[in-house]
Amino acid sequence: MKAKFQIGLASYTGKTGEVVYCFNRYLNTVYVRKYKYPTLCDQQHTLGSISKQIFAVHPSEGYIKDIKNYLLRYICLRDNRRSGIRAWSVLYSKLMRTMAEALPDIDLRTITREYIYEHDLPCISISRAVEAGLLPKVLDWEGYTHEI
Repeated sequence: MKAKFQIGLASYTGKTGEVVYCFNRYLNTVYVRKYKYPTLCDQQHTLGSISKQIFAVHPSEGYIKDIKNYLLRYICLRDNRRSGIRAWSVLYSKLMRTMAEALPDIDLRTITREYIYEHDLPCISISRAVEAGLLPKVLDWEGYTHEI
C-alpha cells in the first residue's frame, strides 16, 4: 500500500510497532506493509548457501563497474522499469540463477571462479551473458567486457 504524509516525512523508512515503511527512491514512493517475521524453512537455507557461494567468487572491480553501468541501462528498458532490481548484487544473483536454469548441469552451491573459467561459462563477462541470452540487450552492451 502506498503511504501519504501530511508533514515533511516524504522519505521515511523504518519500522514502528507492527508497520514497516519502505521508501523507493527511484519511484519516489513510500510503501507500507504489516511487519511479519518470516518462518525459516529448508528453501531459505538453500538460497542462503547459493548466495554465499556465488559471492565467494569475488567478482573483479571492472566486472562490478560493468554490471553497475549495465544496470543503469537495464532499468531504462520499458519492461524492466518496475522490476525492483536496483542494486548490482541483485542483478548479479539474477544472472547466475538464470545461467543455472539455462545450463542444468551447473550447481550454484559449489560454483567457483576456476569452474567458471574451466567450463567457459557465459557469466565470465556481461557482454558474453547478453550474447548467450541470459540478460536483455541494452545500449552499448558490447563494451562490457571485463571478466569476472
